[in-house]
Amino acid sequence: MESTSLEDIFFEHSKSANIIIKDSMIEKYNSEFIRLTNLPEDTIGGLSLEDIIEDDAGKLMTGRILEDLQVNLNVDGSIPVIVNCVPLGDGRLFLSMRSSEKLLEGFKSVFESTADAILIVDEKGKIVEANPSFSRIFGYDRSEIIGQDLTLIIPSEFHEDFKELMDRFRMEGEHPLAGRIIETKSRRADGSIIEVELSLTPWTFKGESYTTSIIRDISERKKMEKELKASEEKYRRIIEKFIQNALALIAEIKR
Repeated sequence: MESTSLEDIFFEHSKSANIIIKDSMIEKYNSEFIRLTNLPEDTIGGLSLEDIIEDDAGKLMTGRILEDLQVNLNVDGSIPVIVNCVPLGDGRLFLSMRSSEKLLEGFKSVFESTADAILIVDEKGKIVEANPSFSRIFGYDRSEIIGQDLTLIIPSEFHEDFKELMDRFRMEGEHPLAGRIIETKSRRADGSIIEVELSLTPWTFKGESYTTSIIRDISERKKMEKELKASEEKYRRIIEKFIQNALALIAEIKR
């Protein structure tokens, strides 16, 4: 009986469509690849990489690790997929593919249901998309803010800093705040200022640069922290006064 390795189990039961390419031909594939492509199984073994990814096959044959490459599978029409490519060191390539539509559905579900505000902004600083929680937190209808400059929710004292950040993003393609979680202030539709926690991820699509920002209202948390600090300070002063009085009493007794 042929043994099954851990690698074989992961290869077959992964939620991704996996194939291994040898000499430009499909050597191995999993059941998810069959489901994604809807190809008759008896035809897959005779297909080359160029047969299924005609326009972008050259990008995958460079011998380099490639992550999140957007390509089209030329089977049963054109299927947009996200591909990760890993050279195996023996001339073979491992390709792991996920349907772009499925990834989009997953993102949309999170986008719509999360309690945090999510904003997508282009490289010019214009708001491209916002989720329902953004409207709830900031008091704007979605129709009011699409196409508006992000400075709409940025206090005026930070406008110049924002302009400098966007200039660097356009010129360098990297955002100085990427990968960080920062605490800052933001402005609601009624003009009130709230304290927020911000994380930002830059990305590109069809040559255009965008950022996705996740914004959490931490005003209540900061209020509680301030109240706790004030309470601690109050009790510290009470204890200090008690100690001072006690020491004064002891000194008086010793006279």
